[in-house]
Amino acid sequence: MEYCEDWRYAVMSAIYGIFHYDGCPVEANVGAAMQEKMAVFPADACKTFLDKDVFLGCRAQFITPESLCEVLPYQDLPNRMTITADAIIDNRMSLLAAMGIAADQGARIPDSLLILKAYQKWGRECPKYLIGDFAFVIWDERQRCMFCAVDHAGTRTLYYYRAAGVFAFSTLLKPLFSHPAIPARHDDMWIGDFLAIPSVMHQLDAELTLYQDVYLLPAGHSLSVGGDGSVIKEVYWQVQEQPELVLKSDAEYEEALRDVLSEAVRCRMRSILPVGVMLSGGLDSPAVAALAAKELKGQRLAAFSMTPMIGYRDWLPIDGSAIADETPFVEAVSQYIGNIDVTYCRASGLHPMSDTERLTRILEQPYKIFENLFWIDNIIAEAKQKGVGVLLHGSVGNMTISWGEKQSYLVSLLQYRRWRRLLRESWVTSRRYREPNKMLYALLGGLLPVGCQKILSLLQSGNHDAWVSELPPINPAFAEKMGSRERFNRFGYDLSGVSRKTSFECRQDQMQPSFFAHVSTLSTKLLLSYGMVMRDPTLDRRVIEFCLRLPEDQYVRNGRERFLIRRAMKGLLPDKVRLNERVRGNQTADIAQRLQPVWPELTTEISLIGRRPAEKKYLDICKIKRQLEKHPVINDDESENSGVRMLIRSLIFSRFLQSEGKI
Repeated sequence: MEYCEDWRYAVMSAIYGIFHYDGCPVEANVGAAMQEKMAVFPADACKTFLDKDVFLGCRAQFITPESLCEVLPYQDLPNRMTITADAIIDNRMSLLAAMGIAADQGARIPDSLLILKAYQKWGRECPKYLIGDFAFVIWDERQRCMFCAVDHAGTRTLYYYRAAGVFAFSTLLKPLFSHPAIPARHDDMWIGDFLAIPSVMHQLDAELTLYQDVYLLPAGHSLSVGGDGSVIKEVYWQVQEQPELVLKSDAEYEEALRDVLSEAVRCRMRSILPVGVMLSGGLDSPAVAALAAKELKGQRLAAFSMTPMIGYRDWLPIDGSAIADETPFVEAVSQYIGNIDVTYCRASGLHPMSDTERLTRILEQPYKIFENLFWIDNIIAEAKQKGVGVLLHGSVGNMTISWGEKQSYLVSLLQYRRWRRLLRESWVTSRRYREPNKMLYALLGGLLPVGCQKILSLLQSGNHDAWVSELPPINPAFAEKMGSRERFNRFGYDLSGVSRKTSFECRQDQMQPSFFAHVSTLSTKLLLSYGMVMRDPTLDRRVIEFCLRLPEDQYVRNGRERFLIRRAMKGLLPDKVRLNERVRGNQTADIAQRLQPVWPELTTEISLIGRRPAEKKYLDICKIKRQLEKHPVINDDESENSGVRMLIRSLIFSRFLQSEGKI
């Protein structure tokens, strides 16, 4: 088999396959039907493999149309193994060295073959040695075993079904139902979680999907299905406490962060097509942009930033603590770095309900992030139009490179009984604010036992927070049937919003498989529809593990949050951005104003919710009608109104049910 000599062409793909472990042959027409359903997304190459009871397929998307580095599925005939993969491997050099392969020979080995060699060397342990974004499946004929794995963050979706002699997998959900043994039945447990969770998260259980008996392979997991029907599912990576990294000075910590982040950025720029970056006025994406621009050595970096609609009427607090338009900060970054060209995306004429039919069809499920999904989609479309092949971003940076929350830091000091530092940090932090006494009480109150905090919160609010009581549109009877409250307790989902967790516990909660499942479901499919790759250096496994090793006082000190990234970016970002602690961007501030012109027709459509049996089963029709009466019109400042958001969520869910033909 001949491979392209330049392996730097990045490839992402959609993969699929079937294994009849009962020995029955896979009918060619079933594989063809599966392949046909995968064709909803563009591809530069499409190949399949069929051998009696095993079928594998791949629709590959190349960053450059002419690149043919990967031939997938790929058969290693001497070792009787076949692989199909959706992968970009970032630690190629270390892998080649571990395998004793010279760099000049390694240049001829594409990522899929590198994965296969890793499997041949380390077996089921191989995912531990791989860094990058990947989902792959290997058919090991000698062992009569199908081995599957996804990366540490489950960046690429891999759905699977196993029952009655059939194992099937796919990047997408719908192709699985091409197999006559796999029914397409909605899973009420998933729907219950989706509707009951107040936040934008989809699910409590990372493995559940919208469909019964179809599961998502969670982040950091591998799965082996044997010819005897045996299943071995293993966790090879998860967020866990790391040994503390002890360096001699603050400067050494700053340099170490720059080094690990620079490598994460550099290896994600493997593309002949232009590399772009999603750019905000915060710290994370500007840090990524600064390092990417530096890597380009004077070549231009395309950046894309969201701005409010034309004619936006500012309703945010006059103290300037929140801004809708981050252009001044983005411009400061662009001018300081120099070789950045910013495209400001206004999503003109669009609103959160503009394209729900297309988006739910792409995502294969309903969604709740209507406030920003439409403009993320718009940015990706703009980047695609400009020929960008890899779009960088820093969405997970606030959990890694820019971590630093004063309250969780104080809890950590309390837990480790560092009394002197706790008192000093509480006092210094309170003095940094205009109302030091009020701030000090808030800080110390956050150190009370959780039960006491919940009682105080209830006394202060007089009722449950609107975030909990108004946002979920779930029918109470359906919620009770699904045991929603019990499931919240089981999965540690705290509805009160009150907790006393250390910095590590907070990050562990945030970077759990259910969060990664939420993100990958959206990003994998949305990017496949555009034939692009979107990558986050702040999510690199090496970056996560490095950040978990750092002492807490590198992140918070003297009341200053996000302390390390501010220091590490000195000389790379302008002080206007690097030292900004007062102003935060509000990227959804114009949502109400975007909806106002179409609100009459939307309310008419919402008023019809409840006429169909499935809507009555799942949705709280009385709550919907009450909120509809409260909002015959929406005001400029109601972008974050819980009632309005609940109505929109209900409408998106209703539209999805109609598109599914289930009502």
